[in-house]
Amino acid sequence: MEYRNSFTQEVLNKITEEEILNIIYEITKEKPFKIKEKEIWFTTVCHGGDSHKLCYFRESKDFYCYTNCGKMNLFSFIMNIRNCSFKEALSFLGTRVGLRKRQGVSSNISPFLKEEQSFLERRKKNRQGTSKAFKANPIPIIEDSILNYFEPVYYLGWIEEGITIETMQKYNIRWYETKKHIIIPHYNVYGQLVGIRRRTLNEEEIPYGKYMPESVWQKYEGNIEFSHSLGLNLYGLNYTKKAIKQSKTVIVTEGEKSVLLSDSYFGDNSITVATCGFTISNWQRNILLKLGINEIVIAFDKDFNPLDFEGKEEQLKNTKEYKKYERFCDRLINIGEKFAPYCKVTVIWDRKNLLDIKDSPFDKGKEIFERLYKEREEINMRMLN
Repeated sequence: MEYRNSFTQEVLNKITEEEILNIIYEITKEKPFKIKEKEIWFTTVCHGGDSHKLCYFRESKDFYCYTNCGKMNLFSFIMNIRNCSFKEALSFLGTRVGLRKRQGVSSNISPFLKEEQSFLERRKKNRQGTSKAFKANPIPIIEDSILNYFEPVYYLGWIEEGITIETMQKYNIRWYETKKHIIIPHYNVYGQLVGIRRRTLNEEEIPYGKYMPESVWQKYEGNIEFSHSLGLNLYGLNYTKKAIKQSKTVIVTEGEKSVLLSDSYFGDNSITVATCGFTISNWQRNILLKLGINEIVIAFDKDFNPLDFEGKEEQLKNTKEYKKYERFCDRLINIGEKFAPYCKVTVIWDRKNLLDIKDSPFDKGKEIFERLYKEREEINMRMLN
C-alpha cells in the first residue's frame, strides 16, 4: 500500500539517507554489507532473517526483501522492524526529521484496496460477537475471490514429504501453473485472507528466495503484490487456536510447511503456528498469551548442530562459524525473554542428530518429531552459552 498524502510526502522528502541508515542501526544494530551506486544491501532484518537479501533503493527510498517480505516503502519497513502501526511509524519518522503531524492521516489508495476496505466494513458486524481476546486484526483483508485465479492442484513433492491432500485442501493450498508456484494463502485469526505467499519451483527464481509474496497481473491495477506484515499475523492460528486453548501449549515454527506437516500428523489436535521468520514480534507474543498458554515450544529449523560447539567454546570462540552460532543462540534467548515472565519456554534442541542441517523438527516424520518434542528442553542461559 502506498501512503502519499502531503504529510507523508513531506517526511519522505526531508528524511536523508544518513538518517535512514542511523535508524536501521539503532533499532537492529545492522550495518550495510554492500553499498552500490543505486542500492544498499542489508541482511533481512525486516523479518529477523540473516540472509543478505534486503535491498534499499537509494533514489526511491523503498526496500525489497527477496526472501519473505517483498516490496516495502519506508513506512512499512519501519512498521516491520519496530512492530508498530502505520500511524506510529509515521509519527516516529516525522519526529526524526523535526515534523509534527498537522492533521489526520489519509491515504491515497487504489480501487483494489478500496474493495478490501469495503469488505472489511461488510465483515465488521460479524466480528462484534468475537472474543475480546482477538481485537481487530491490523492487516487489511483481501477478497477471497482472488484465489480463483489459481488452481486447486497439489504438488506431488509435498505429498511425498508427508503433507496430505486433506491438509492442503484445508489450508487452501493452490497452484500457479504459469509461474510454477505453490500458492500459500495466509489468513488472520478470524479466517480472513490477509496475504498470499508462494513457494517457487522455478529454478531461475530460487536464488532470489524460495518463499516470497505472490503477485498477479490485474487489468486496471497492473502487477498487484499480496504481501502482508508477517509480524502482525501467525500462519495457521485460525485453525489451531482451539487446540492451543485446550492444551495451553503452542509450538512455534519458522515456516508454513511445518504447520502443514503438523496438521497432517495431528489433524485438529495440531497446536503449531509459523512466524515465517526467525523472530517473534510483540504482537505475536500478545496474541498467544491471550489464548492462555502455559508453555511455548520453540521449534525453529536446525541451523547448527549444537554438539559441534558445546564444550569447545574456548577453542572455537574466534571462528566465523562460532560467531554465527552465538548469534543463533542469542536470538533464541531474546525470544525466550519475551515469554519468560508469563509462561514456560522450551526449545527443541536436537542433541542426537536426528535432523539434518536446515531441517524443521517436523521434516523427518511424525515419530522423529514426537521424540524431539518429548525431549524438548527448558530454555536457559546455561544451555545456550
